[in-house]
Amino acid sequence: MRRSAFTLVELLVVIAIIGTLVALLLPAIQAARESARRSQCTSQLREIGLALQNYHSTHEHFPTGRSRSDQYGVSWAFHILPQLEQQSIHDA
Repeated sequence: MRRSAFTLVELLVVIAIIGTLVALLLPAIQAARESARRSQCTSQLREIGLALQNYHSTHEHFPTGRSRSDQYGVSWAFHILPQLEQQSIHDA
């Protein structure tokens, strides 16, 4: 009677093939993730630029760097929150 089972050599060969395929796919997956991060960053920078332009259109000047020099002063980023559709954070 003959048993049909994998030998140790066959098992190691299959593991080696799977490891090689994973090693080939990893750089492609990392490149796709990097591309997604880059496009997300570009999109967010575009939104900030448009918010600054909308602020300028509304107030006829760009927001100041900081409203006061003490710890309670707010930066330009706070002033453009309504243009970034973050009115609730601005109001809080």
